[in-house]
Amino acid sequence: MNVSDLILDFLVARKVSHIFMMTGGHVSFLLDRLSVRDDIGYVCVAHEQAGAMAADGFSRMRPESIGVAIATSGPGAANMLTGIGCSWFDSIPALFITGQVNTYESRGERQVRQIGFQEMDIIGMARPITKWAATLDAPENILLYLEKAVHIAKSGRPGPVLLDIPMNFQRQDVDPASLPHYVPEEEPSPAGADIASQVAATVELLRRARRPALLAGGGVRNASATGELRRLAERAQAPVCLSMNGIDAFPHDHPNYGGFIGVYGNRGGNFTLANCDLLLAVGTRLDSRQTGVDTSKFARFAKKVVVDVDPCELGARFAPDVAVPCDAKVFLKAVLEQLPPAPDRGGWLGQVARWREKYPPCPPECRGSQDINPYEFLEVLSSRLGPRDTVVLDTGQNMVWGTQVLQPRAEMRMWTAGGMSPMGYSFPAAMGASLARPDGRSICLIGDGGMQINVQELETVRRLNPPLSVIVINNNSLGLIRQFQDDYLGSRHVGATDRNGYTAPDFVRVAEAYGLPALRITRREEIEAGVEKALRTAGPMLLDVRIPGGCNVIPKALMQHPMEDQYPYIPLDEFLEQMIVEPLDPGTYRIGS
Repeated sequence: MNVSDLILDFLVARKVSHIFMMTGGHVSFLLDRLSVRDDIGYVCVAHEQAGAMAADGFSRMRPESIGVAIATSGPGAANMLTGIGCSWFDSIPALFITGQVNTYESRGERQVRQIGFQEMDIIGMARPITKWAATLDAPENILLYLEKAVHIAKSGRPGPVLLDIPMNFQRQDVDPASLPHYVPEEEPSPAGADIASQVAATVELLRRARRPALLAGGGVRNASATGELRRLAERAQAPVCLSMNGIDAFPHDHPNYGGFIGVYGNRGGNFTLANCDLLLAVGTRLDSRQTGVDTSKFARFAKKVVVDVDPCELGARFAPDVAVPCDAKVFLKAVLEQLPPAPDRGGWLGQVARWREKYPPCPPECRGSQDINPYEFLEVLSSRLGPRDTVVLDTGQNMVWGTQVLQPRAEMRMWTAGGMSPMGYSFPAAMGASLARPDGRSICLIGDGGMQINVQELETVRRLNPPLSVIVINNNSLGLIRQFQDDYLGSRHVGATDRNGYTAPDFVRVAEAYGLPALRITRREEIEAGVEKALRTAGPMLLDVRIPGGCNVIPKALMQHPMEDQYPYIPLDEFLEQMIVEPLDPGTYRIGS
């Protein structure tokens, strides 16, 4: 059997329905064999970066499978690196296959830059952002390398892998029956670690707590543990708050939902964590966007239990009271087996619900303008989303507005590439998601800056015709950078506004040039019709949502502030009324105090 056929058989056996690729000389033999298959499809992207990001999106939607992207050597392989980084930082298993020059053209150990055309050491470049990256050393080892790659990608803390395959190996025949297989090495696994003492300590802390709170990160979704999280919240009568990467780990219409937390979090979510006496954080690394730089200000009066599949993350920023190196699903199941029904915590849950009601994501001051306010627009969008829809957020203000306002529920999915956070990610990732879940609509929420990064994929979606809405939140600026420049750099908007070097095209005309239907809305009264058009159009559609250039993300925790006292400040007496625990003195940090 040809090596290329064997690769494709391997992927089909792992339920890979589509490969994202851009053709090139050093993958020609592999892609030629792909072209004659009827059991696996391929998507020709217009840029390899988009292919890598689409594979990342596919993987997030299909945990039983794995996202795959293929690129040629040299520039093709290098173009995938940003997409690979997205999978690396967010712990997403994905398989990236690159072509390489024929082995007889390789520079090997010779101290020259290049022998073969487009020869490049992609392994050296990719190794820091992959769990494993290797060049196939012999055609006979192809199964061993493939099995090892997928095993490593999905075991422990998941992540991307890269397999570099020389061109001459792709066209060689091998005997499948005689090929060696990969036997996983025995290694200590956090998922199977002895956690009995930590589980017992957690159960006892939950039993004694008066105001417990659960905080879920991306590791809960990655471990397929959303069901266990919900059952624990209900058993413990505890609110669930969410990090940005965990934003769809718990239904937002559940009575125990506490809110999105952190620098840009909902006020209610931050008040919940500030006032809890026990914080159980599962699958989140508790970075500075969640805790603030000074971790001593975070959940100051709470015992902290932190669960992470990666032992290196535990204690990286502060020492938790109980550190649990474990897979989220394994840990949550173990706690559920031992935790008795909780005492009545209706008063605590009621307070959390009052915070959510008092401080809604779309505050009154964001309503009523003749212009489109992004908070009001997204509130309407959220109400129209279906139970099987998927929303992929880009980076910048659109990402923050989306996580603050949109409410995943039922089987909806929503995420952003939270660690790498590149502009332009959400469009190809939503494309990958639409192929992974064709029975729902995929929505790419993106800014005018991000849309310019992968705008070429409008041709790809025109050709594929997936149910995909591209919603451009267009303030004709790099809004989050502009807001930062306003806050800290004297409003010198270098590179961020149209008066200082940044410009954006007419996206409606661009989309129409690619043959896609497009609509622009500029006034509040057009929101309902615009959202309806975006979500009900069969196939892809672009909606250009024009908002004023000065729209800001609110609320926002400023530097050196505790998360619970965000800007713009609520009145001091009102803030103090929300604090069950002793607050930090606002006079020591509030601007103008």
